[in-house]
Amino acid sequence: MPKSKYQCIVDRIRQDIQNGKLLKGQKIPSIRKLADKYHCSKDTAQKALMELKYQKYIYAVPKSGYYVLENSLEDQQDMELSVRDDRHQIYEDFRICLNETLIGRENYLFNYYSQQEGLEELRHSVQQLLLDAAIYTSAAKIVLTSGTQQALYILSQIAFPNGKQEILVEQPTYHRINDLLTVQKLPYQTIERTPEGINLKELEWIFQSRNIKFFYTIPRFHYPLGHSYNRKEKEEIIRLAQLYDVYIVEDDYLADFDSKHELTFHYLDDSQHVIYIKSFSASLFPALRITALLLPSDIQSAFIAYKKAVDYDSNLIMQKALSLYIDNLMFEKNRLALLSQLEAEKGKAQSLLEAEVLVPPYQLTTDGVLFDFRSLASTSPLKHSNLSLDFFESSYIHDCPYQYVKLHYEDLKENFQKLKECIEKM
Repeated sequence: MPKSKYQCIVDRIRQDIQNGKLLKGQKIPSIRKLADKYHCSKDTAQKALMELKYQKYIYAVPKSGYYVLENSLEDQQDMELSVRDDRHQIYEDFRICLNETLIGRENYLFNYYSQQEGLEELRHSVQQLLLDAAIYTSAAKIVLTSGTQQALYILSQIAFPNGKQEILVEQPTYHRINDLLTVQKLPYQTIERTPEGINLKELEWIFQSRNIKFFYTIPRFHYPLGHSYNRKEKEEIIRLAQLYDVYIVEDDYLADFDSKHELTFHYLDDSQHVIYIKSFSASLFPALRITALLLPSDIQSAFIAYKKAVDYDSNLIMQKALSLYIDNLMFEKNRLALLSQLEAEKGKAQSLLEAEVLVPPYQLTTDGVLFDFRSLASTSPLKHSNLSLDFFESSYIHDCPYQYVKLHYEDLKENFQKLKECIEKM
């Protein structure tokens, strides 16, 4: 298979630097000249230079161009940057992409973009990202929104082909879906989710007896309990959704932290009953506010029409920056670094807890250790203690049962000792 124009540019400049044809400090041909030489678009040429910059072969000088990096050969190993706990490198990489987006992109600042589905370049970038995770779709089926909250709001407002009205949510769950239901006074039903999952017989009874429009669920690394459905459970939920004509809204917001690459509801669905949601907040930073949806064809047009009414234009600058961030493999590099960091945190927590005796049942999640106190007659002393405990009250529509407590990985050792002392007194 012939190499792409992008790869040809990267390989040629890198070889010229390595064999001395391009010397330290020498200016690289401009984006326009590279585009003319390789008969490609300016975006392709710029993407190639961004990759070389990421690989530490070249650097950019504002209003001047790109130059061979002084340390491109001898010190390249020393220049490898790691992601620190404060995610500094993620910020730096995204800032580079944002700066590149602003160069010569005045049309993104002073013009509107007519495609409500979102920036085409980003939809293609997300398509490739999803493909790598065994989520098969086309760019045409991807719709971008200003965060998951906007996506859920629109889904709650538009009519679905099944003609039903009620929304089924797990309890506990993502607090914003709870807020959405209560503030808008939408009809809803709830089903309990525990660290072991949900009762599938109860789910079938609700699907059969109630008027369920869609079932909102977090398939893996559930917030806040950390539970993930296994394949058998997913297949049964899909079967019930098809049988009773209920849509599944699959909020896969922590998919990037799944080293096992478990299959999604979307992958298992063969009847267009799954709406897949992927956000980038957990992998990058919450303020990004870009979410990608995969919508069944019989819902997509209604969704886009409603989005046009409430949000004429999503942030094109951020969309273009995210596209560059994905295409230049910065997303994957930092995802792997965050995954490695998470595994290290889990390892430390596991070692700490295994050394203790009479530890209450617990589960390691993506953001801390969840302790299960369902066996206690009352957790009131914990609730009224001065400990910094997370009972995630906002994750419940109704009263929080205070059955679960989460300690975050930061300062886990100190906080766990305090928790232990409180339990011993109880």
